Amino acid sequence: MDILHLLHMQNKLIPEMFAKFNSRYALLLTIKVNQPIGRKTLLNFVDMTERQLRTECEVLSKLGLIIKKTTGMSIAEKGEELLSEIKDSLVNDAFAEEKKLLRKHFSVKEVHIIAGDFINNEGTREEMTELLLDKVNEKITKECVIGVSGGSTMYYVTSKTDETFGYGKDVTITPLRGGLSVVNTEYQANNIASKMARNSGNNYQLLHAPDNLGQKALDELKKEPVVKNALDVISKTSIIIHSIGNAFEMAYRRKSSKEILKVLEEKKAVCESFGSYFDESGSEVFKTSTIGMSFKDVNGIDNVFTIVGGEDKADAVFSYLNTNPANMTLIIDEAICKKIINKVNKI
Repeated sequence: MDILHLLHMQNKLIPEMFAKFNSRYALLLTIKVNQPIGRKTLLNFVDMTERQLRTECEVLSKLGLIIKKTTGMSIAEKGEELLSEIKDSLVNDAFAEEKKLLRKHFSVKEVHIIAGDFINNEGTREEMTELLLDKVNEKITKECVIGVSGGSTMYYVTSKTDETFGYGKDVTITPLRGGLSVVNTEYQANNIASKMARNSGNNYQLLHAPDNLGQKALDELKKEPVVKNALDVISKTSIIIHSIGNAFEMAYRRKSSKEILKVLEEKKAVCESFGSYFDESGSEVFKTSTIGMSFKDVNGIDNVFTIVGGEDKADAVFSYLNTNPANMTLIIDEAICKKIINKVNKI
Protein backbone atom coordinates (compact mmCIF):
# COMPACT_ATOMS: atom_id res chain seq x y z
CA MET A 1 0.00 0.00 0.00
CA ASP A 2 1.48 3.37 -0.99
CA ILE A 3 1.47 6.39 1.31
CA LEU A 4 -1.12 8.31 -0.70
CA HIS A 5 -3.62 5.45 -0.64
CA LEU A 6 -3.08 5.07 3.09
CA LEU A 7 -3.68 8.79 3.65
CA HIS A 8 -6.88 8.74 1.62
CA MET A 9 -8.22 5.86 3.72
CA GLN A 10 -7.22 7.61 6.92
CA ASN A 11 -9.01 10.72 5.70
CA LYS A 12 -12.24 8.74 5.33
CA LEU A 13 -11.89 7.22 8.80
CA ILE A 14 -10.34 10.15 10.68
CA PRO A 15 -11.06 13.31 8.62
CA GLU A 16 -9.88 15.63 11.40
CA MET A 17 -6.38 14.15 11.11
CA PHE A 18 -6.11 15.20 7.47
CA ALA A 19 -7.40 18.67 8.34
CA LYS A 20 -4.74 18.94 11.05
CA PHE A 21 -2.07 17.85 8.59
CA ASN A 22 -3.11 20.51 6.07
CA SER A 23 -3.27 23.17 8.77
CA ARG A 24 0.23 22.47 10.08
CA TYR A 25 1.66 22.12 6.60
CA ALA A 26 0.22 25.51 5.62
CA LEU A 27 1.56 27.06 8.85
CA LEU A 28 5.03 25.62 8.29
CA LEU A 29 5.07 26.86 4.70
CA THR A 30 3.90 30.33 5.74
CA ILE A 31 6.68 30.58 8.32
CA LYS A 32 9.22 29.57 5.68
CA VAL A 33 7.99 32.18 3.19
CA ASN A 34 7.95 35.04 5.73
CA GLN A 35 10.83 34.11 8.05
CA PRO A 36 11.83 35.45 10.47
CA ILE A 37 8.29 36.25 11.59
CA GLY A 38 6.71 37.02 14.94
CA ARG A 39 3.53 35.39 16.14
CA LYS A 40 1.44 38.56 15.94
CA THR A 41 2.47 39.15 12.34
CA LEU A 42 1.88 35.48 11.54
CA LEU A 43 -1.73 35.85 12.70
CA ASN A 44 -2.38 37.98 9.60
CA PHE A 45 -1.52 35.03 7.34
CA VAL A 46 -3.39 32.14 9.00
CA ASP A 47 -6.98 31.37 9.91
CA MET A 48 -6.38 30.74 13.63
CA THR A 49 -6.99 32.42 16.96
CA GLU A 50 -3.98 33.70 18.85
CA ARG A 51 -4.32 30.85 21.33
CA GLN A 52 -4.50 28.21 18.56
CA LEU A 53 -1.49 29.70 16.83
CA ARG A 54 0.56 29.77 20.00
CA THR A 55 -0.24 26.09 20.63
CA GLU A 56 0.59 25.05 17.06
CA CYS A 57 3.88 26.95 17.05
CA GLU A 58 4.87 25.26 20.32
CA VAL A 59 4.19 21.87 18.73
CA LEU A 60 6.25 22.70 15.63
CA SER A 61 9.07 23.95 17.85
CA LYS A 62 9.09 20.80 20.02
CA LEU A 63 9.13 18.68 16.85
CA GLY A 64 12.27 20.55 15.77
CA LEU A 65 10.61 21.91 12.62
CA ILE A 66 10.91 25.61 13.47
CA ILE A 67 13.35 27.75 15.46
CA LYS A 68 12.05 30.43 17.83
CA LYS A 69 14.27 33.48 18.42
CA THR A 70 13.76 37.03 19.64
CA THR A 71 13.77 38.16 15.98
CA GLY A 72 10.92 35.78 15.18
CA MET A 73 10.30 32.22 14.04
CA SER A 74 12.14 30.61 11.16
CA ILE A 75 12.19 27.21 9.52
CA ALA A 76 14.66 24.64 10.87
CA GLU A 77 16.69 22.32 8.65
CA LYS A 78 14.44 19.45 9.69
CA GLY A 79 11.42 21.54 8.66
CA GLU A 80 12.99 22.31 5.27
CA GLU A 81 13.55 18.60 4.67
CA LEU A 82 9.97 17.77 5.59
CA LEU A 83 8.52 20.46 3.30
CA SER A 84 10.66 19.16 0.47
CA GLU A 85 9.37 15.62 1.00
CA ILE A 86 5.76 16.75 1.16
CA LYS A 87 5.81 19.10 -1.83
CA ASP A 88 5.96 16.58 -4.67
CA SER A 89 4.50 13.53 -2.97
CA LEU A 90 1.39 14.98 -1.37
CA VAL A 91 0.41 18.47 -2.38
CA ASN A 92 0.04 17.85 -6.10
CA ASP A 93 -1.44 14.37 -5.66
CA ALA A 94 -4.18 15.72 -3.40
CA PHE A 95 -5.71 16.83 -6.71
CA ALA A 96 -5.02 13.57 -8.58
CA GLU A 97 -8.57 13.20 -9.93
CA GLU A 98 -8.77 16.84 -11.01
CA LYS A 99 -5.40 16.61 -12.76
CA LYS A 100 -6.48 13.47 -14.59
CA LEU A 101 -9.75 15.06 -15.70
CA LEU A 102 -8.11 18.24 -17.01
CA ARG A 103 -5.34 16.34 -18.84
CA LYS A 104 -7.85 14.09 -20.56
CA HIS A 105 -10.45 16.73 -21.39
CA PHE A 106 -8.04 19.31 -22.79
CA SER A 107 -5.31 16.95 -24.10
CA VAL A 108 -2.47 18.79 -22.35
CA LYS A 109 0.89 17.27 -21.42
CA GLU A 110 0.90 17.91 -17.66
CA VAL A 111 -1.29 19.59 -15.05
CA HIS A 112 -0.14 20.65 -11.58
CA ILE A 113 -2.53 22.11 -9.02
CA ILE A 114 -1.41 23.87 -5.86
CA ALA A 115 -3.71 24.31 -2.86
CA GLY A 116 -4.91 27.85 -2.10
CA ASP A 117 -5.26 31.07 -4.07
CA PHE A 118 -2.31 32.69 -5.88
CA ILE A 119 -3.70 36.19 -5.36
CA ASN A 120 -4.38 35.98 -1.63
CA ASN A 121 -1.81 33.50 -0.36
CA GLU A 122 1.94 34.12 -0.50
CA GLY A 123 2.59 30.47 0.30
CA THR A 124 0.61 29.40 -2.76
CA ARG A 125 2.42 31.93 -4.95
CA GLU A 126 5.81 30.75 -3.79
CA GLU A 127 4.97 27.07 -4.14
CA MET A 128 3.62 27.47 -7.66
CA THR A 129 6.71 29.44 -8.66
CA GLU A 130 9.16 26.97 -7.11
CA LEU A 131 7.40 24.11 -8.90
CA LEU A 132 7.56 26.01 -12.20
CA LEU A 133 11.27 26.77 -11.89
CA ASP A 134 12.02 23.16 -10.87
CA LYS A 135 10.09 21.81 -13.87
CA VAL A 136 11.81 24.19 -16.28
CA ASN A 137 15.23 23.35 -14.84
CA GLU A 138 14.62 19.69 -15.66
CA LYS A 139 14.26 20.59 -19.35
CA ILE A 140 17.16 23.02 -19.71
CA THR A 141 19.85 21.60 -21.98
CA LYS A 142 23.54 22.55 -22.21
CA GLU A 143 22.73 25.30 -24.71
CA CYS A 144 19.22 26.61 -24.35
CA VAL A 145 17.08 29.60 -25.35
CA ILE A 146 14.13 30.29 -23.05
CA GLY A 147 11.35 32.56 -24.29
CA VAL A 148 9.27 34.48 -21.74
CA SER A 149 6.10 36.53 -21.86
CA GLY A 150 5.24 39.61 -19.84
CA GLY A 151 2.62 40.21 -17.17
CA SER A 152 2.29 40.54 -13.40
CA THR A 153 2.51 36.79 -12.79
CA MET A 154 5.74 36.53 -14.77
CA TYR A 155 7.05 39.56 -12.87
CA TYR A 156 6.53 37.63 -9.63
CA VAL A 157 8.21 34.52 -11.08
CA THR A 158 11.19 36.65 -12.03
CA SER A 159 11.52 37.96 -8.47
CA LYS A 160 11.95 34.38 -7.23
CA THR A 161 14.49 33.31 -9.85
CA ASP A 162 18.04 32.86 -8.55
CA GLU A 163 21.43 31.46 -9.62
CA THR A 164 20.17 27.86 -9.40
CA PHE A 165 18.07 28.48 -12.53
CA GLY A 166 20.00 27.01 -15.46
CA TYR A 167 23.12 26.69 -13.33
CA GLY A 168 26.12 25.47 -15.32
CA LYS A 169 24.26 25.72 -18.64
CA ASP A 170 24.59 28.17 -21.52
CA VAL A 171 21.17 29.79 -21.19
CA THR A 172 19.82 32.81 -23.07
CA ILE A 173 16.52 34.33 -21.97
CA THR A 174 14.54 36.30 -24.53
CA PRO A 175 11.16 38.02 -24.73
CA LEU A 176 8.84 36.22 -27.12
CA ARG A 177 7.44 39.48 -28.41
CA GLY A 178 8.56 43.10 -28.44
CA GLY A 179 7.14 46.18 -26.76
CA LEU A 180 7.94 49.89 -26.47
CA SER A 181 5.01 51.13 -24.39
CA VAL A 182 5.92 53.50 -21.57
CA VAL A 183 3.07 52.12 -19.43
CA ASN A 184 3.75 49.26 -16.97
CA THR A 185 7.21 48.70 -18.40
CA GLU A 186 8.15 46.50 -15.44
CA TYR A 187 5.58 43.93 -16.63
CA GLN A 188 6.79 43.90 -20.25
CA ALA A 189 8.53 40.83 -21.64
CA ASN A 190 11.78 42.73 -22.25
CA ASN A 191 12.04 43.64 -18.58
CA ILE A 192 11.03 40.13 -17.47
CA ALA A 193 13.74 38.57 -19.67
CA SER A 194 16.52 40.92 -18.56
CA LYS A 195 15.62 40.72 -14.87
CA MET A 196 15.30 36.94 -14.92
CA ALA A 197 18.67 36.68 -16.62
CA ARG A 198 20.36 39.03 -14.15
CA ASN A 199 18.88 37.22 -11.15
CA SER A 200 20.08 33.86 -12.44
CA GLY A 201 23.37 34.93 -14.00
CA ASN A 202 22.31 33.97 -17.52
CA ASN A 203 22.42 35.79 -20.85
CA TYR A 204 19.54 37.73 -22.37
CA GLN A 205 18.47 39.19 -25.70
CA LEU A 206 15.94 42.01 -25.98
CA LEU A 207 13.44 42.79 -28.74
CA HIS A 208 12.11 46.33 -29.18
CA ALA A 209 9.04 46.39 -31.41
CA PRO A 210 5.63 47.88 -30.60
CA ASP A 211 2.27 46.17 -31.10
CA ASN A 212 -0.19 47.01 -33.87
CA LEU A 213 2.28 48.24 -36.49
CA GLY A 214 1.19 48.21 -40.11
CA GLN A 215 2.55 45.40 -42.28
CA LYS A 216 4.83 47.74 -44.24
CA ALA A 217 6.37 49.12 -41.05
CA LEU A 218 6.83 45.57 -39.70
CA ASP A 219 8.61 44.46 -42.85
CA GLU A 220 10.98 47.42 -42.64
CA LEU A 221 11.66 46.84 -38.96
CA LYS A 222 12.59 43.21 -39.61
CA LYS A 223 15.41 44.40 -41.87
CA GLU A 224 17.16 46.21 -39.01
CA PRO A 225 20.29 44.25 -37.92
CA VAL A 226 19.44 44.48 -34.20
CA VAL A 227 15.92 43.19 -34.80
CA LYS A 228 17.14 40.46 -37.17
CA ASN A 229 19.58 39.25 -34.53
CA ALA A 230 16.86 39.21 -31.85
CA LEU A 231 14.49 37.27 -34.11
CA ASP A 232 17.26 34.77 -34.85
CA VAL A 233 17.64 34.13 -31.09
CA ILE A 234 13.87 33.79 -30.64
CA SER A 235 13.72 31.26 -33.48
CA LYS A 236 15.99 28.97 -31.41
CA THR A 237 13.62 28.95 -28.42
CA SER A 238 13.16 25.45 -27.01
CA ILE A 239 11.38 26.35 -23.75
CA ILE A 240 8.60 28.86 -23.19
CA ILE A 241 7.43 30.28 -19.86
CA HIS A 242 4.28 32.37 -19.99
CA SER A 243 1.00 33.25 -18.34
CA ILE A 244 -2.50 33.93 -19.62
CA GLY A 245 -4.36 37.23 -19.40
CA ASN A 246 -7.98 38.33 -19.43
CA ALA A 247 -8.77 39.65 -22.91
CA PHE A 248 -9.94 43.16 -22.07
CA GLU A 249 -7.43 43.66 -19.28
CA MET A 250 -4.65 43.00 -21.79
CA ALA A 251 -6.32 45.11 -24.49
CA TYR A 252 -6.56 48.11 -22.16
CA ARG A 253 -2.99 47.58 -21.01
CA ARG A 254 -1.89 47.73 -24.64
CA LYS A 255 -3.94 50.91 -25.12
CA SER A 256 -5.82 49.24 -27.97
CA SER A 257 -7.98 51.44 -30.19
CA LYS A 258 -11.75 51.72 -29.84
CA GLU A 259 -12.08 49.78 -33.08
CA ILE A 260 -10.10 46.84 -31.67
CA LEU A 261 -12.03 46.91 -28.41
CA LYS A 262 -15.27 46.82 -30.39
CA VAL A 263 -14.09 43.76 -32.34
CA LEU A 264 -13.11 41.98 -29.13
CA GLU A 265 -16.49 42.77 -27.61
CA GLU A 266 -18.46 41.66 -30.67
CA LYS A 267 -16.51 38.42 -30.92
CA LYS A 268 -16.72 37.81 -27.15
CA ALA A 269 -12.99 37.58 -26.52
CA VAL A 270 -12.14 35.98 -23.16
CA CYS A 271 -8.39 35.50 -23.01
CA GLU A 272 -5.13 36.71 -24.54
CA SER A 273 -1.81 34.97 -24.98
CA PHE A 274 1.07 35.45 -27.45
CA GLY A 275 -0.71 38.46 -28.94
CA SER A 276 -3.81 36.45 -29.90
CA TYR A 277 -7.29 36.79 -28.40
CA PHE A 278 -9.60 33.79 -27.97
CA ASP A 279 -13.28 33.30 -27.21
CA GLU A 280 -14.61 30.80 -24.66
CA SER A 281 -14.45 27.91 -27.14
CA GLY A 282 -10.74 28.56 -27.83
CA SER A 283 -11.24 30.06 -31.30
CA GLU A 284 -8.81 32.83 -32.23
CA VAL A 285 -10.90 36.00 -32.77
CA PHE A 286 -8.20 38.63 -33.15
CA LYS A 287 -4.40 38.85 -33.49
CA THR A 288 -2.19 41.85 -32.85
CA SER A 289 0.40 42.63 -35.49
CA THR A 290 3.90 42.76 -34.06
CA ILE A 291 7.30 41.10 -34.32
CA GLY A 292 8.14 37.95 -32.45
CA MET A 293 6.62 34.56 -31.74
CA SER A 294 2.93 34.08 -32.52
CA PHE A 295 0.42 31.62 -31.12
CA LYS A 296 0.89 29.47 -34.21
CA ASP A 297 4.68 29.39 -33.69
CA VAL A 298 4.22 28.16 -30.11
CA ASN A 299 2.72 24.91 -31.36
CA GLY A 300 6.16 23.92 -32.62
CA ILE A 301 7.84 24.21 -29.20
CA ASP A 302 8.03 20.99 -27.19
CA ASN A 303 8.15 22.50 -23.71
CA VAL A 304 5.64 25.23 -22.93
CA PHE A 305 5.17 26.07 -19.23
CA THR A 306 2.05 28.01 -18.31
CA ILE A 307 1.58 29.46 -14.82
CA VAL A 308 -1.68 31.18 -13.88
CA GLY A 309 -3.29 31.96 -10.54
CA GLY A 310 -6.33 33.70 -9.11
CA GLU A 311 -10.01 32.89 -9.50
CA ASP A 312 -10.57 35.86 -11.83
CA LYS A 313 -8.32 34.18 -14.43
CA ALA A 314 -10.37 30.95 -14.53
CA ASP A 315 -12.45 31.92 -17.60
CA ALA A 316 -9.31 32.96 -19.47
CA VAL A 317 -7.55 29.68 -18.63
CA PHE A 318 -10.63 27.69 -19.69
CA SER A 319 -10.66 29.57 -23.00
CA TYR A 320 -6.97 28.93 -23.65
CA LEU A 321 -7.22 25.25 -22.69
CA ASN A 322 -9.91 24.88 -25.35
CA THR A 323 -7.19 25.51 -27.95
CA ASN A 324 -5.93 22.04 -26.90
CA PRO A 325 -2.27 22.97 -26.29
CA ALA A 326 -0.76 19.48 -26.29
CA ASN A 327 2.74 20.78 -25.45
CA MET A 328 1.61 22.60 -22.30
CA THR A 329 2.65 21.95 -18.71
CA LEU A 330 -0.02 23.84 -16.77
CA ILE A 331 0.50 25.11 -13.23
CA ILE A 332 -2.61 26.58 -11.61
CA ASP A 333 -3.97 27.15 -8.13
CA GLU A 334 -6.93 25.47 -6.44
CA ALA A 335 -9.13 28.54 -7.00
CA ILE A 336 -8.83 28.29 -10.80
CA CYS A 337 -9.09 24.51 -10.74
CA LYS A 338 -12.48 24.54 -9.00
CA LYS A 339 -14.04 26.92 -11.50
CA ILE A 340 -12.68 25.05 -14.53
CA ILE A 341 -13.86 21.69 -13.18
CA ASN A 342 -17.34 23.17 -12.73
CA LYS A 343 -17.30 24.37 -16.34
CA VAL A 344 -16.16 20.98 -17.62
CA ASN A 345 -18.83 19.14 -15.64
CA LYS A 346 -21.54 21.33 -17.22
CA ILE A 347 -20.48 20.43 -20.76
